[in-house]
Amino acid sequence: MPQSDLFGLEMLWKLESANLADKADAMMLFVHWFLVRNGFRNVGVGDDKTLNNAVDQSELLPEGWNGNNKSYALRYIMNNELYILHGTLSNDTMIVNLLQAQSLQVSNAAFNLDKTITSFNDSNLTNMVVSIDDQITRLQTELIKPLCDGGSKSSSTQTLISSSPSPAQVNVVPAGGGPRRIQVLRPSGLLLPFGGGGGVGRGDLNPLGGVVGGGGGGGMLMDPMNMGPGRVDPFLPGARIDPMGPFPPRVQRPNPNPDHLPPPGYDDMFM
Repeated sequence: MPQSDLFGLEMLWKLESANLADKADAMMLFVHWFLVRNGFRNVGVGDDKTLNNAVDQSELLPEGWNGNNKSYALRYIMNNELYILHGTLSNDTMIVNLLQAQSLQVSNAAFNLDKTITSFNDSNLTNMVVSIDDQITRLQTELIKPLCDGGSKSSSTQTLISSSPSPAQVNVVPAGGGPRRIQVLRPSGLLLPFGGGGGVGRGDLNPLGGVVGGGGGGGMLMDPMNMGPGRVDPFLPGARIDPMGPFPPRVQRPNPNPDHLPPPGYDDMFM
């Protein structure tokens, strides 16, 4: 016994049974009944995609709907949307397409007539459709659901939040217009010279790393202050530099003081 609600199918069959010529007509009548049961109303034959609200809406099949039993075209309306039902017979297979006229979305289902419709002479269509519950399920999932339920699914957009530093802003003035703002990323591992923290390459940016800047090796192979391990005197012998502190008290050096002016004629080789 079929478990689906088949209300209206028997009445439709009795109204149209005299007009049915073959299994293809019976198959299209079954599809029409299913659409009507799901809220669709017929508004005529053809594949015109313009909707006239003044046309009568009906649960019945329109006159001349099976004038060509190799190709069918029926127009339906639901929720003020126009749908066009196409049925094409090809090698004993009925290919059914449902087109939404506004969005041009199409759904389709294919039925082998010999395996779907039994003896055509039965007085009850419910006995002619093989496994009628399965055929109803196919029409629901393959023909109606892709159009009527597909649009209700909203695709969610996932936003990824990165831990990148906030970009710096640079104003650039193009040749033919006003200033344009460009975002420049500042790498998180690069620090300004003599800055705090332990960024990569910090020692190379501070030539006086052992003296100024809070520890770490300097970036110069030859430290101008010669502050290697175990050396107290911050000055090179005879170096003519006056470093600025804080440094240990200056060591008294023997005369002549290199900072004093040389005597007259110091560089005259004939004196």
